[in-house]
Amino acid sequence: MSRVVVVGNTGWGRTIAALLRRNVSDVCLLTRTEDEAVALRGHGGDYCVSHEPRTAFPDSEYVVWAVPSQTMRTNISALRDELPSDLCHISVAKGLEVDSGKRMTEVILDVLSFTGARGVCALSGPNLAEEIGRGLPAASVVASSSPVLAQEVQSLFGSPRFITVASDDVIGVELAGALKNVVALGAGMMDGLGLGDNAKAAFIAFTWSEVIAFGVALGARESTFYGVAGFGDVVATCVSDLSRNHFVGCEVARGRRLEDILNAMHQVAEGVHTAKAVFRLTNELHVEAPIMVSIYRALFEGYPVGKAVARFTGQVQRGR
Repeated sequence: MSRVVVVGNTGWGRTIAALLRRNVSDVCLLTRTEDEAVALRGHGGDYCVSHEPRTAFPDSEYVVWAVPSQTMRTNISALRDELPSDLCHISVAKGLEVDSGKRMTEVILDVLSFTGARGVCALSGPNLAEEIGRGLPAASVVASSSPVLAQEVQSLFGSPRFITVASDDVIGVELAGALKNVVALGAGMMDGLGLGDNAKAAFIAFTWSEVIAFGVALGARESTFYGVAGFGDVVATCVSDLSRNHFVGCEVARGRRLEDILNAMHQVAEGVHTAKAVFRLTNELHVEAPIMVSIYRALFEGYPVGKAVARFTGQVQRGR
């Protein structure tokens, strides 16, 4: 099997590179700078590390984009001239581009302006990088409009401790992975206000129903949101101590400024940006998402977190 290049010296990118080495002999992690590459080699990862696209991409068949969603377009644009024309592009980022509202596979196709001889797919599921890095079991969904491509990518990632399933609902898988981060922000707000697990569970259930309606309005299949990439991912992100989005919501509810929280973090909380994209899409497409919009307003408009929660209880009282 030819080389797989992972773009992104992120926690998830490094985990993906190590995960791929279980099945692929030639994996290369592409960093931004030589200093990053040198530092990463010092950690003794079982994969190639390079900061030179011209040495990383020759003979490669797959590229995994493991960069934050808001930098996806910039990263692909910067590397476009170095990319072989027959690559299979795999997005493992979970977010929506703020300015366009586009999913990550849409951004890839938008920048490259091609349908692709090999195609584009997404990998998404309840995949907390730290747990996978410790060898704990997990599952994920490979989404592609091509069943053949989905099977190929399954063979790259799948193992007894990392179960992969295929789906042709790319829209649903990507939206579920992005929107669950907004739900996790709200779940964190519930915890930050000290409202208890009963209230948090009800919040997750009602907000996930809103996510499903939102996703279906954008062309997703409802059943996708009940599977591993949907319900599985939202549960992990809303209850785990490893969840960055839950942490941000909790800290906002406790009174910290969002800017201060984000500046102190070493990793990206994708839900913060996705909340902006959701707010924009609700206005542009005239799709209702009152709970997610209230989360956006609590983050960016000074809307009291307590009132955002009250919006949730109002939806409950209406039986939604």
